[in-house]
Amino acid sequence: MQKNHWTYDLSYTQNRELSWLEFNRRVLEEALDETVPLLERVKFLSIFSSNLDEFFMVRVGSLFDLSVMTPDDADNKSGKTPSQQLKDIFARVSPLIAFRDRVYDTLLKELKKHDICDYPYEALKKEDR
Repeated sequence: MQKNHWTYDLSYTQNRELSWLEFNRRVLEEALDETVPLLERVKFLSIFSSNLDEFFMVRVGSLFDLSVMTPDDADNKSGKTPSQQLKDIFARVSPLIAFRDRVYDTLLKELKKHDICDYPYEALKKEDR
């Protein structure tokens, strides 16, 4: 009996890290939806930031480890090495951070209309610190 050797066409699949970054971008976009209550929009910004922190601690950290331990092993879906995947991630993250900063500024302006402000610690009076 002859064994079947299957070959799978995975060209339609996406790299899971880049796909995850795209998902998190959509979370951030919710913070700009003016039909969503303002404090809920702030929560979306917070969720985005928390997700991104975890993404770097877990997924990027794992890819970094792989880039040291098995630098030439390619991902079975994207065909990219860990270093190539890291390069792609860093290229996507920089614009995301700039977008996050613009969203934050937009929300701060909206919050200020309700007398909610973000003060740097140094600007607080001693009793407020």
